[in-house]
Amino acid sequence: MKPSSLLNAAPLLLLGAVLSACGQSNAATGGRPELPTDSEVRHPAAPKGSPVFLSLLTDSNESLYQVSVTADAASTKINLLALGDKYQGRTVPISAALPEGAVDVKVSDSAAKVLLLHWVMWQDKNSNGQLDGGESLPLLTHDRVVYADRAVNVTFQTLTPDMLQSWNFATGWSRAEHFVYQPLGTQTYRRSLKTNGLNRFELHLPTPITSM
Repeated sequence: MKPSSLLNAAPLLLLGAVLSACGQSNAATGGRPELPTDSEVRHPAAPKGSPVFLSLLTDSNESLYQVSVTADAASTKINLLALGDKYQGRTVPISAALPEGAVDVKVSDSAAKVLLLHWVMWQDKNSNGQLDGGESLPLLTHDRVVYADRAVNVTFQTLTPDMLQSWNFATGWSRAEHFVYQPLGTQTYRRSLKTNGLNRFELHLPTPITSM
């Protein structure tokens, strides 16, 4: 791959902004962190035939939220209030959420716990209402839905791919925007996940180095 001065792995996609902190009380939610209600996922036109769904998955591919997609639609409204308290019992220490092989790790608060979720669009070919092997469409976004029990920053390096990476998460639920680029004259990419207030996600075709 020839060097590129700027690679943006995920167009601005994604979900609602820096949301209420874990410790804040809210009468309407019983003290739970608030979630956005007016978000959307943009995607290529949904195929016809078998039903199509969007699912929000953990890194172990457990589905915490699912919504149907209209045939030929290029965007789908989502209501993440349906996540409720599903973050409880699923958060892990920030160090455990890092990719395998991470080195030179520097964490602002090692006690922080996080939950990282990602979108998958799929077609229910066997009509059982569950995501099975071979049903995922070839689309992705590196942006994440993130829950953090406290604000945390972490930097680290991976050797395969060769990247310096940084994560910057606000307290509570947020959309973590993904950004990657390669400085001119270097072989090492820079990648970041950072809390952002935009409320759109966008699924797109995989891209070479940024899909690793």
